[in-house]
Amino acid sequence: MKQLLIPMLASAALLLSPALTSPAMAATTVPVSVTFTEPIVPAGHSGCPLETTSCGHGEVIPFGQATETIVFGGACSGSCDLRTINLAGGTIYIDEVFSNPTCPGACQPNPARPFGGTLTDVIVGGTGNFTGASGNLSGSVSVAGGGAVIKLSGTITLP
Repeated sequence: MKQLLIPMLASAALLLSPALTSPAMAATTVPVSVTFTEPIVPAGHSGCPLETTSCGHGEVIPFGQATETIVFGGACSGSCDLRTINLAGGTIYIDEVFSNPTCPGACQPNPARPFGGTLTDVIVGGTGNFTGASGNLSGSVSVAGGGAVIKLSGTITLP
């Protein structure tokens, strides 16, 4: 009887093992929409070093309210910018390239300093809920007077 019981138990364990193991987690790709404002004067008073950095706040839909900083020349060995987005669930790191500059009206001298351009972003990682994140965003920046407005959209893939 023992001789039959051991092979039967082994066979049952083999049949049940797929049902008892946890399924592999699949990556989730989420569409996102980002809007930030970066006020120049208030940011300077808050400790944001304006020579190399700009700071702002806004929303990352669907993840919620966020603060952000951008370090000009802070990524890609100095050839692109590093944008860091701080959310309640963690931080997202982005390499950002500015291109196609525009200057409506007279660029210089103009005390309002209006200009804009295209932003192309690559999500390179994160912390918390965004650890291992990847993805791509694109959009624009518009600057006039005392601040900038950044609008991006695309997808983020969470492992």
